[in-house]
Amino acid sequence: MSQELRDLLRSVLKEELHPVHERLDRVEQMQQKLSSDVGQIQKDVVRLQQGQQELRNDVARLQQGQQALQQDVAQLQQGQRALQHDVAQLQIGQQKLERDMTAMKQTLGNVERTQEKILEELRISKNNQAHILHDLTSIKQSVDVTVTYLQRRTDVMFDKMIEHEREILNLKSHLPN
Repeated sequence: MSQELRDLLRSVLKEELHPVHERLDRVEQMQQKLSSDVGQIQKDVVRLQQGQQELRNDVARLQQGQQALQQDVAQLQQGQRALQHDVAQLQIGQQKLERDMTAMKQTLGNVERTQEKILEELRISKNNQAHILHDLTSIKQSVDVTVTYLQRRTDVMFDKMIEHEREILNLKSHLPN
């Protein structure tokens, strides 16, 4: 009779523990999915950090370009002063060089128009740089928000994994040895 009672007890336990085993299987699958999601999030964070570094490199290159443009403007201004000095000397010079002087004035006018075009291009470039710096700031802020969000999501996932592990341990503690 005790054998029958044992068999009956075993079959009842087996039936009762079957849903627990199924649930454990689902929890393990969920844990694997969470681990996979965490790995993907970590890869995404690395890609975002790489993108941020590339943006910093682009900003540094833009700043170098701006410095080169500023040096070009300074050289153009020096050239303009030299031309103005030459014009003054030509006016003091002989009268018969007036025809040459007219040509020099036309050349000076062309230089001034070119300088105005360059200054306008520099204004546009500076304006574009301001827009780019603004866009980069916005992107950085967006990346910071995204990283914060991903960190929070990772924390939530880790908390859920810990909770699932506790459930598993709790369930295992109720199982017979």
